[in-house]
Amino acid sequence: MRVMRQVLTWVCLSLWVSAVSAAAPSDVAGWKAARWGMTADELQTAFPKDLKKLPGRWEYGRAYADHAVFDADVAGLAFDAFFQMNNETQELEQVLLERRRPRATPAAFEKLLDGLEERYGPPTETCQQRKTGGQPLRYALVWRFPTTTLHASFLDFSSTEVFTRNPNVDIDPLRTFRDDRRITRRFVPRRILLRLHASDREDLAPQCPQN
Repeated sequence: MRVMRQVLTWVCLSLWVSAVSAAAPSDVAGWKAARWGMTADELQTAFPKDLKKLPGRWEYGRAYADHAVFDADVAGLAFDAFFQMNNETQELEQVLLERRRPRATPAAFEKLLDGLEERYGPPTETCQQRKTGGQPLRYALVWRFPTTTLHASFLDFSSTEVFTRNPNVDIDPLRTFRDDRRITRRFVPRRILLRLHASDREDLAPQCPQN
């Protein structure tokens, strides 16, 4: 009886792995209609209704974004997608999808991961960075394909070390706690990020930090 159960378990596991492998694509060309190297005009053609002009140019180091798609659906969740263009070539090098607090919850991140695994199969690698000082807790999963690499990350800057009073100011008994309050946990940023870029851009795929 034990042998039969083991055989059935092995068969079920094999069928599950085969189903997941069959569902996973062999390659990912980009994000939706966006392709790496597109110009701003080509992005406008690719997203004629949804592409919006940002109020100014948003800088991202050696890249910038002046267009976005808001409330884009990913795994049943709404994300804002920013098209990051290379400063030198002015061509698309990365798509950054962002979901911020209060919508950036662990439950939402789990739902995103379930949707990504259903569409792309098991992740290629995982990365977890402990929270130290003011650094965020970072948990990321990576999917690598010949053309495109995806990074799904959860960042949590909330910390028990966040000040609720300014430690450099003497306590004034005539001032209320609300007057002295510096920051509270609900105002501290928490984000869910999904980044997609060309797989040959190793500079956009940093190594997992060693804890």
